[in-house]
Amino acid sequence: MDNFFFGEILGNTERWNGSQMLFPIKYQKGVATVAFNGFDQLPTSQQPVSVNMTFYPTFTATNVALAGSDLSVNKTPMQTINLLTIMMKSRAQDGADDVGTFFQADGSAYGGKAPMGLAGIVDDGTTLANYGGLSRATYSGLNATLTSTTTISLLKVRTLANAISDGRVAPTFAMTDYTTWAYFEQLLQPFQRNTYSDFQNMDAGTGYAAKGMIWDGLTVYKDRKVTTGTFYLINTNFLKFYGLNWWEGSPVSLADKQIKGNIYQYNPANATKAFTWTNWIKAYNQGAINGFMIMGGQLICTDPFRNGKLYNIAGV
Repeated sequence: MDNFFFGEILGNTERWNGSQMLFPIKYQKGVATVAFNGFDQLPTSQQPVSVNMTFYPTFTATNVALAGSDLSVNKTPMQTINLLTIMMKSRAQDGADDVGTFFQADGSAYGGKAPMGLAGIVDDGTTLANYGGLSRATYSGLNATLTSTTTISLLKVRTLANAISDGRVAPTFAMTDYTTWAYFEQLLQPFQRNTYSDFQNMDAGTGYAAKGMIWDGLTVYKDRKVTTGTFYLINTNFLKFYGLNWWEGSPVSLADKQIKGNIYQYNPANATKAFTWTNWIKAYNQGAINGFMIMGGQLICTDPFRNGKLYNIAGV
């Protein structure tokens, strides 16, 4: 299943540091600038202008279990594939698919132990009243711009972009589901003529080679995990995954050309910054082995108000 956002966000993984990570947000201006002359008294007071968001790491685990009997049969002259290798690659992709689902959700799965996702980040308090340990009702900068609309138009996309942009601080890409992509394509096709001189810039950041439409210089990508009827404008300058490798083990790559039709064959080694293989653990009362692919870290947005979405779209 197309999992564009997972690959895009892990392609720019930062390193986690400490038991928690703090990010300050500025929620108001300080003491006003004054005009003065001569011996006029100048302001000497200080006004608090920022407060810290607090984030904690999360962990996901994808197990790989194999029976010794299967491994024994596989370890014969008739072997066509290495069962250990192919199973690890297959389960790594299963894990990536599941994490991609987490990245579209609100972090409430498994009793709130799941990684944060776009539903909780690109939100105005409707889904999550708090973000980063702070109240969205108190700090308006934690609120993204959400617009419910049954139809999509270029004007509505422009209005959303204007609401979350200031000068060169603007969304870095747009993302939508396949159905809404088709609606948006109808809006552009009648008059759009694109000339590309650098096709590398059309690729997703992690090497998925995902193709996108261009609107006002912004690439619009599609992702099957996006909720149908949703059109995101995302600024990845303020949205990153901070990865925390497991304390032991080795990095896991998702790419494997032995699995035909695998979308992760285009993914380079960036995911290894987040996924760790624990190595095999032998069962004490069974003829079997088990191991875990663990992803640690958190998806963090330091400026939620720089993101937005149109939702409930059902046509043009």
